Amino acid sequence: MNESATVMATNLLRDLTTHLPAAIGRLERLVNLDTSSYAVPALTEASRWIEPQLAALGFRVERHESATTGPVLVGRASGRGRHRVLLLAHYDTVFEPGEPSRRPFRSEGPRAYGPGVADMKGGIVTLWEALWGLQRMGWHGYGALTVIHNADEEISSIASRTLIEAEARDADFCLVLEPGRPHGEIVTARKGIAHFRLTVKGKAAHAGVAPQDGASAVVALARKILAAHALNDYATGLTLNTIVSKGGARSNVVPDEAVADIDVRIPTLVSGEEVIGRLRAIAEADDLPGTRGVLTGGIDRPPFEPTGKSVALLEIARDAARALGFTLRNVVTGGGSDGNFVAALGVPVLDGLGAVGGGYHSPDEYLEVETIPQRAALVAMTLVEACRRDDFLRAP
Repeated sequence: MNESATVMATNLLRDLTTHLPAAIGRLERLVNLDTSSYAVPALTEASRWIEPQLAALGFRVERHESATTGPVLVGRASGRGRHRVLLLAHYDTVFEPGEPSRRPFRSEGPRAYGPGVADMKGGIVTLWEALWGLQRMGWHGYGALTVIHNADEEISSIASRTLIEAEARDADFCLVLEPGRPHGEIVTARKGIAHFRLTVKGKAAHAGVAPQDGASAVVALARKILAAHALNDYATGLTLNTIVSKGGARSNVVPDEAVADIDVRIPTLVSGEEVIGRLRAIAEADDLPGTRGVLTGGIDRPPFEPTGKSVALLEIARDAARALGFTLRNVVTGGGSDGNFVAALGVPVLDGLGAVGGGYHSPDEYLEVETIPQRAALVAMTLVEACRRDDFLRAP
């Protein structure tokens, strides 16, 4: 990083640190908005507050309404550079409707607490702070900036995926503001996520009078579950978790139906295709005469696999971190994000760039408040340097 960029990084961090009280105020308001993924009226109301925040940063905001989820907000800004950048930060949370009223934002020492404070309302505020800092400095070195705030990421982006993928196809790179890991790492790869339902049909019979006339779907399912469990490969990161959602109705009846749901985390697309084939073979195997199995489902989020371009983008972020006075590390995680959809299209992605937190999806979720300026400066300087360079886009 050249001397002028280092000076810019120093000035950005200073301005963002001074601006932290305003950022905390926005974070408190955002956390106290009810944005449960399934609470569409509350999400719509929340979007009405979020929209002008984005507009104030110089973005033209489009609203994409949905009957089944909250609105998707798309902000667009045009600059004087060449690169097209996609920035992702969802505003829905996993918590039940009304949770902010029961457990509102609070600060305790260096940490803030509340539903979604890290995942990913802290990420939204980190993004807004980065954009505010660059706006203050008059930087417009991008060709186009597109920000997507969607309201359904926690439920597999069921309405926004198509829009995200459409925007990604026009992007040179993408930054995702999911929370930074507890030790400050960013995310450079994520497992794909697949969900399956394994249904076994058998034959009912009286368990006391004529059990030999029946065919237990539960017994057959149990054998198939053991076979599926044997596919776990912790060394490569391929994991399967199975729960039984149905298995007979009465203990005196040989069960004629049993159902299991299987969560599969796949490190690569190749491993995903292989495990799907093996699960189909397990489902169709004749484990018990008189029973038959059917597998339904598939991959919900493709794996986010690193590429030469994404590794080169990581090096730019590391340069930015060094200019800000810290070392940036990266991790691979089993949880998915909207970055999976973008990476699957071959677009370089960096994820986990939001402020640092932990305890995600639990009542103990927290955000390290003082990391907001640092992470915002990291996002800003990564944008500046990536838009200044072309070399990383030529990586294999």
